Amino acid sequence: MSIRQLQTMIVDDDPSIVRLLTKVLHDAFQGELTLHSFSDSVQALEWLDHNFCDILISDIEMPEADGMTMLQRAKARNAWPQVIFLTGHSSWDRVTQAIENGASDFLLKPLDRKEIVHVVRQEIARFGRWQVALRGKRVESPKIQIATTAGETFQETSLAGL
Repeated sequence: MSIRQLQTMIVDDDPSIVRLLTKVLHDAFQGELTLHSFSDSVQALEWLDHNFCDILISDIEMPEADGMTMLQRAKARNAWPQVIFLTGHSSWDRVTQAIENGASDFLLKPLDRKEIVHVVRQEIARFGRWQVALRGKRVESPKIQIATTAGETFQETSLAGL
C-alpha cells in the first residue's frame, strides 16, 4: 500500500525563493510531493479555489494576498494542511496570530536548504502518522537515516512505502 503524493504549494513574491524551494524539494522528495509553485499570491489563491494542498509553504508578508490569507484559504479547502511560513522579519503578534490560526512552523530568510528539507520531512512524517491513525494499524516500511541540525542522527520511517 502506498501513500499518495502530498500536494505541496509554494508561494512567495520573490521568484528566486520560489525557484530555490521548488528545486530543493524536488531533489529531496521526488515521488513524495507534487509541487505547485507561485510567485503571484493572487494566482495562488485562484489555484486554491479549485484545488487543495497538504503542505503550504508561504511567505507571511506579501503584497496583495499575504500568508495569513493563504493559510485561511488552504484551511477552508482542507482542514489538515500543514503550513510553513517563511519570514525575514515578523512581529511577535504576527507570529502568534499565525500559530493560533494553524501555522505549524516558521523558516527564517535567508533559507537554509538542510533546514527546509528537515522541516518538510517532519510534515511528511506527521501526515504519515495521521494516515496510520485513520487506518487504525501500522504499516511496516523501510527506515531512513536523518541527520538533525544539531548533528545527531536518528532513524525515521520512510513514508514512501506506505
